[in-house]
Amino acid sequence: MTTPPEPVVGERRHLLNLAYRLLGSLAEAEDAVQETYARWYALTPAQRAAISSPGAWLTTVAGRVCLDVLGSARARREQYVGEWLPEPVPEQPDSVADRITLDESVTMAFLVTLEAMTPAQRVALVLHDVFGYAFAEVAEITGRTPAACRELASSARRRVRA
Repeated sequence: MTTPPEPVVGERRHLLNLAYRLLGSLAEAEDAVQETYARWYALTPAQRAAISSPGAWLTTVAGRVCLDVLGSARARREQYVGEWLPEPVPEQPDSVADRITLDESVTMAFLVTLEAMTPAQRVALVLHDVFGYAFAEVAEITGRTPAACRELASSARRRVRA
């Protein structure tokens, strides 16, 4: 008899969408989601049981993993001479839900604009404006105050408009 999969497995698509929108690379997004799940399964069963909202926990960890990747990616690109462009999402949806998700994907121009932002601005904008998180939740994920997150998102919006 097999045990049913844990509810956190159902969060994978959401986490992948979040990570892709933050990182602009499907491969890096998949790595970030894998790292997020590795941290989840590294917890003891008692620690996992103590988490009241596994989805929120996973989103928080994924956001922080992406912030780490963005910080190291920015440092790597400082040594790269060419122009960085995010890779497009493959256009092969597995289901209607995937097709809808792909249709709602961020355009290449928006991804290029995101690249011009600081990692904190990018996370604040994507979590709040794209995924609809409240600034209090964004603050919890980024380790900043809600006011600082509002300012980060505001300056990110100014970059998008420019």
